[in-house]
Amino acid sequence: MKIADILLIGIVTVGMYACTQHTEDSPITATDYPVEIVSEIDGATMVLIPAGTFQMGSTVGDSDEHPVRTVTLDAFYMDVYEVTNARYQKFVESTGYPPPPLSHNPRFNAPDSPVVGVKWHDAAAYAAWAHKRLPTEAEWEYAARGNLTGKLYPNGDIITGMDANLGGMGGADIWKWTAPVGSFPPNGYALYDIAGNVWEWCFDEYSAEFYSQSPENNPRFGREIAPDNENFRILRGGGWGGSPEDLRVADRWYHLSSGSTIGFRCVRDIRQTEE
Repeated sequence: MKIADILLIGIVTVGMYACTQHTEDSPITATDYPVEIVSEIDGATMVLIPAGTFQMGSTVGDSDEHPVRTVTLDAFYMDVYEVTNARYQKFVESTGYPPPPLSHNPRFNAPDSPVVGVKWHDAAAYAAWAHKRLPTEAEWEYAARGNLTGKLYPNGDIITGMDANLGGMGGADIWKWTAPVGSFPPNGYALYDIAGNVWEWCFDEYSAEFYSQSPENNPRFGREIAPDNENFRILRGGGWGGSPEDLRVADRWYHLSSGSTIGFRCVRDIRQTEE
């Protein structure tokens, strides 16, 4: 498979989304869907994130995190772990896509550690190849909260080296750089490393006015391949090279390129399971 084929897959995936038993206006719940699935392309385990409504943003964070607003989302599947070097290598070998620039660096290239140094378009290409997509910013924050309400972090209001990799914070955090995925406890939706380890790309372009301008019900960002532009894209979750403040579920960052603290995980529309 060539790089051009990856974009074709993305277009086909969008078409699959439209050809479903549900109408666009009908809510998608978790009633008749398995709690976990295994992706047929990259072999990653994905967990069901149920439909729901939550308060997005923060009253105590940065200026681009408020006002807090109510957002309603359909159910969807999300990768349990950040995409690893081993899974990204499978993508490279299957498609001829260029390997990430840090693939030969022993600090970051362990097979079970998250792939880093991937730009937004690299992550989007991987997601299309795997018949998935990048999460919207709303989906990411909703999933990261793990069914907790009003908490700063995925597991509560305090985060320590027992909870996340922040580059050797102490406790269970013994890694100076990236840690093997799944080294810390999951959040309430069984997602690992949703805080720390690496920042994770979201589909959305960055806007400081996101919370006041976005549609409040079932935001549809991320349903198609984005134009090939060089706008800043959203990153969420914090990485090994930051501070505990970065690990807050509402914290927002953005980047134009990439680096050793940036990786990603994917999501999949629940409607695709009806095919």
